Amino acid sequence: MHGPIEVLLGVSFGTIWGLMAQWIPHKQHRNVTFFRWIILFSGGLVALFGAHWLKYDGAGGLATIIMAFVAGMQWRKEGWGDHNPVTKVFTKMWIILEPLIFGLIGTEIQIDKIDPETLGWGILVLVTALLFRMAGTFLAVSCGNLNAKEKIFLAFAWMPKATVQAALGPIFLERAKLLQMTEMYQMGEQILTLAVLSILITAPLGAVTIMGLGPKLLEKKKNEEDEVDGEDSDPENDAQEMDNINDVDED
Repeated sequence: MHGPIEVLLGVSFGTIWGLMAQWIPHKQHRNVTFFRWIILFSGGLVALFGAHWLKYDGAGGLATIIMAFVAGMQWRKEGWGDHNPVTKVFTKMWIILEPLIFGLIGTEIQIDKIDPETLGWGILVLVTALLFRMAGTFLAVSCGNLNAKEKIFLAFAWMPKATVQAALGPIFLERAKLLQMTEMYQMGEQILTLAVLSILITAPLGAVTIMGLGPKLLEKKKNEEDEVDGEDSDPENDAQEMDNINDVDED
């Protein structure tokens, strides 16, 4: 019953807190962005630490995801889009917090204790999984209006994996150490090694393929190019150029 209770707690707490992020404060409040950010951020902390205190750790992460999802849905009903002010605040926070996550997982790795056999099998498993993932991505987007080049690009663009692996990779080993389950240390180290390998292989490979294949496989539509040209034009300069043309015509 431990698993279902975690799901029930996570969904219930996340839904209630997400609704509260819409009600408090009122949308017309002058500091609505700050208070909504505080409520959502504090709700995540309460969910994670509260679930750990209750010994239902899985409920914390689930509640954090649910509350953000519910809050986002409610804010959209009020007219906020995907790039709302609260999202922008969290994006700026992520610039600082993202390196910390990867730094923490890096401190857990001990190069001298990595088994070459585990390393080899890990790379083989990752490469095989990536091939299946790319094929699955291509099939998943085949039902839309994308052309063949765009489907190929998405198959490569969705290849990088980093954030989830950095967050979840050390958890098994940490729990084993916390419970003093020494027989599980080796398995925990193998999981952590695979998580790091997935980051080291997919993140740079994905970035290179996106930058390299993007200009070759993707094309701008004509209306998008016209919008860009319209945004780049300066009304004052255009007016000045028209005046100059008129002066030349009069001469």
